[in-house]
Amino acid sequence: MYLKLIKIRPMISGCHCELWEINHVTGNRHLGDVFVLNEHLPLELIYPLTITHRGIYLQGRHCGWVWDFPKMEKAVNDYLAFVQSTHEEIRVEICQPEPDLPGYPYTDYHPDDYPIVLGIDD
Repeated sequence: MYLKLIKIRPMISGCHCELWEINHVTGNRHLGDVFVLNEHLPLELIYPLTITHRGIYLQGRHCGWVWDFPKMEKAVNDYLAFVQSTHEEIRVEICQPEPDLPGYPYTDYHPDDYPIVLGIDD
């Protein structure tokens, strides 16, 4: 399973983030909103997740996410625990949101075969 923790709104003490399940078959699904303190915010990489009865762990350390709604936290933890019980590996990518550009990331705004126009003075 592939998850994305997208940093939506950075603040002085931490960052408001959205947790998304990325699934190319059934479509992407928003799992919930969390606040992550700066001391708990990992680098922008991909990490394995482990789910226990105490919560979500990134590389053996409790992630320290503060959920907007406790019921949402329990629902997501139960869902991820079920996925983990099927022996499927769960990974989360910490990332920034994609820019709001038409066709991103499919449009190449600087193609290699773009014509070079020479002026009269050249």
